[in-house]
Amino acid sequence: MFRIRTLLASTGASLLTLAAATGVAAAADVSPTYEPPPAATYTPTPAWSWTGPYAGLIGGYGWADGADNLSDSGWIGGGFLGYNLQTNQNLVVGLETDLTATSKSGNGWDGTVRGRLGYAWDRFMVYGTGGLAVGGLKDDVTSDSATKVGWTAGAGIEAAITDKMTGRVEYRHTDLGEFAGSNYNSDDILVGVGFKF
Repeated sequence: MFRIRTLLASTGASLLTLAAATGVAAAADVSPTYEPPPAATYTPTPAWSWTGPYAGLIGGYGWADGADNLSDSGWIGGGFLGYNLQTNQNLVVGLETDLTATSKSGNGWDGTVRGRLGYAWDRFMVYGTGGLAVGGLKDDVTSDSATKVGWTAGAGIEAAITDKMTGRVEYRHTDLGEFAGSNYNSDDILVGVGFKF
């Protein structure tokens, strides 16, 4: 009799131990483990980007200063092509070239290759520009003509009208060096419309 009680007590204790162990293991399997989400990185990006290639049309008016027969004002018209890179939220760097015809006496055409450095507020930018200038000059009195190389520098403002179109107003001073016994330079006011590719 004593042996049966001892056996029953031992078996009962074993069953309780097994049940408790199984319950703890099951509870460990069911309880979820918390894993925090990965830390978010904040990278501010402008609502509109100036980065990319573009082309457009420019026109305006200029005042020339040089030899007596070259000191004339006239209309300007042509096109431009360039590429901008917005390096951070506000800074824009670029390279641009243009070619224009003019009605200035003695100055039939001009071309430039310029760097641009701008500061942008979303769709609006102010910029400075400067670089190489080339122009065709002709003295109507002596019939002398030359392609002159000089420099140009200026500043402007530009705004995005749509996601693909921009408008600009720009002032530029151009110096093409000596021609016909005098230094030839001009001051031009230009307006333009550009199209992003």
